Amino acid sequence: MRPRAVFFDLDDTLIDRAGAFASYVEDLVIRHPRVFPESCRAADVAELHALDGRGSTDRTVFCRRVTEAFPGLGLSPEELWDDMSSLLPYLVVPSVGTLALVEDLRKRASVAVVSNGSGRVQRAKLHHAGLMHLLPDVFLSGEVGAEKPDARIFQAALARVDRAPEDVLHVGDDPERDIVGATRLGMATCWVSHGRRWPHGLPPPTFTVERITGDTKPLAEVLARWT
Repeated sequence: MRPRAVFFDLDDTLIDRAGAFASYVEDLVIRHPRVFPESCRAADVAELHALDGRGSTDRTVFCRRVTEAFPGLGLSPEELWDDMSSLLPYLVVPSVGTLALVEDLRKRASVAVVSNGSGRVQRAKLHHAGLMHLLPDVFLSGEVGAEKPDARIFQAALARVDRAPEDVLHVGDDPERDIVGATRLGMATCWVSHGRRWPHGLPPPTFTVERITGDTKPLAEVLARWT
């Protein structure tokens, strides 16, 4: 059997992007109290989270919709993105358990990050999560020029680790971008569900875990069998 490799998505897989985004929204509300009055703050915060869609909404679309919904911010979509992309990485909280899991995994398998997003933002998140030195092989759509589920971003990572698709496990939280994209190439997959049901009609993942940050044991068990 050839040595195995594991690819990881970044947001809400290796890092708690949802928690960082919630902290950003809290900070945005504090900075703009007139735009988010107490009387409707809970509904406004819920709307911001809905517009974000756990990071699945295109950033250009998200920023345009937010500035349209809350014109009192006085920001253009470009200004909102600059604000968010500058602050969000600093709100990523390192996970001791995740760091230990990745460090142990690297002793027996090739490991890479395959993530959508810009190099500036995603690498800053890796840095603040404490993962940069553990994960030097990073493939980001903004740098590769292809977004998951496009095969090209996965193929770039496969070429780096010199593994066939059937020898790779891809771990991610997005059913289509991560799981379907990797499955099409013949990789095994592990879906990070965050308590969601698997979408009807899509090819199912090889494995499922509820989360990684905060509880690495289920993924450690999957990796022990896989690698």
